Amino acid sequence: MIEKIVVETVEGDRLFKLVRGQVYVRGVAARFEGVVYQSVGGPNVRAVIDSGDAEKLRQHGIGAEDVEKIELMLQEKILNGEVEIGETG
Repeated sequence: MIEKIVVETVEGDRLFKLVRGQVYVRGVAARFEGVVYQSVGGPNVRAVIDSGDAEKLRQHGIGAEDVEKIELMLQEKILNGEVEIGETG
């Protein structure tokens, strides 16, 4: 479902990082913002798609439940490093 993820910015220190970028689903780009943080069991990620862009995905036939699934996949892929680093153009 996710075609690619581009992380555009990473800010923060060793314990907390704020990441921003775009996720591409069915040819539609959606902005996201997330936090990567350390915990007892290892790193964790919480990323959400911008509400306006979530609506844009819904207008392209992607249901609300699918947007939630995309966010979960997005978090997993960020955690596993399955992203591109750079600016989207």
